[in-house]
Amino acid sequence: MRPPKFHGTVIKGHIVLDNIGRFREYKAGLEGKRVELVLREKVAGSSDEQRRYYFGVVVKMLADRIGDSPEDVHEDLKRQFHIESTTKLSTTEFQEYMEKIRQWAAIFHGLPIPDPSQIDY
Repeated sequence: MRPPKFHGTVIKGHIVLDNIGRFREYKAGLEGKRVELVLREKVAGSSDEQRRYYFGVVVKMLADRIGDSPEDVHEDLKRQFHIESTTKLSTTEFQEYMEKIRQWAAIFHGLPIPDPSQIDY
């Protein structure tokens, strides 16, 4: 399993994490071990990262709930939300598309799909 990524903001020289509880929990599991810390600026909307989340979390969770293949779920979602191709979406459009799906899944399937910052994928 890949190690989690923790997101936050540097404010007045201090790192303010978006999910400090999750960070503390993970850090506690590393007690006594040597670690590596990489700190870099978050690039807005990595398409590869969005696709991993979309197929690895959004589509997979819906496929598991509905009982269809991930490929069929992907095609059904594109039809339902009038998307020709997810590869042609800008990072902002892809983000909006996934948010619509998350809302739809919660309302019509009772399936709360976690936000990308809440999980590892």
